[in-house]
Amino acid sequence: MAAVDQRLLWTIGAATAVTIVTIAVIIGRDPLHQDLAVALAPPSMLFPLGTDHLGRDVFARLFHALPRSIGIATSAMAAAVAIGTLVGLAAAVSNRLVDAAMMRLTDLALAFPGLLLAMVLAGLMGGGMLPVLVGIALGQWPQFARMTRSVAAAAMTEAHVEASRLAGLAGWRILLRQVMPRVLIHTASLAALGVGGAVLTISSLGFLGLGLQPPTPEWGAMITELLPYMDVAPVQIAAPCVALFVTVLACMIAGRRLAEAI
Repeated sequence: MAAVDQRLLWTIGAATAVTIVTIAVIIGRDPLHQDLAVALAPPSMLFPLGTDHLGRDVFARLFHALPRSIGIATSAMAAAVAIGTLVGLAAAVSNRLVDAAMMRLTDLALAFPGLLLAMVLAGLMGGGMLPVLVGIALGQWPQFARMTRSVAAAAMTEAHVEASRLAGLAGWRILLRQVMPRVLIHTASLAALGVGGAVLTISSLGFLGLGLQPPTPEWGAMITELLPYMDVAPVQIAAPCVALFVTVLACMIAGRRLAEAI
């Protein structure tokens, strides 16, 4: 039994090492390298997911696009969390008139479709990473503002917060020590869910030609480029679609699990 377990461990270790080396070699390839001699080549040992219409390795482009999409989505959600948290806290600690005015402004921003806002900014600024990031952040901050205001307003009425206020503790100290931890706990799960939506928005803009500009690897742009060759390259066009689906699904599951844990 021990010999069998040892052989199984060696097999798993060898398979893992081969997989890591294979992925490292493929990712190490230049995703921008063009070779028209192998354009639209089917999947093979050299090109596991085939090549596109310009002879570029689809597998390499797929994996080079992953950290870029996740990075932009995470940065945009971090900016949205920061803006929404500040607005929500300001509304929670302000008087009733200011609170109502800030929440109505938030409702107005929430009614504007985030994807449409990102499209407008990308169109005005000529596409690229910055307008995509700004557009997603401006489209997502209202939901964080509403949640922060709700959580902070409830926390401010609790006995320990009232005791701290009566003890003379400064308002900003109360916010940082007793209100902010609870706000961040609740916004974490919403942010995880938002990353998946942001990745989808990035790909949607790329599909429309308003996102990251060619030849930068991006899933939405890859789908657009390969769309005319769907009949002869079904695997190549399916690859970014599956990658997008799996990434968004993983973010959604992570957000729900985090919400359940909280």
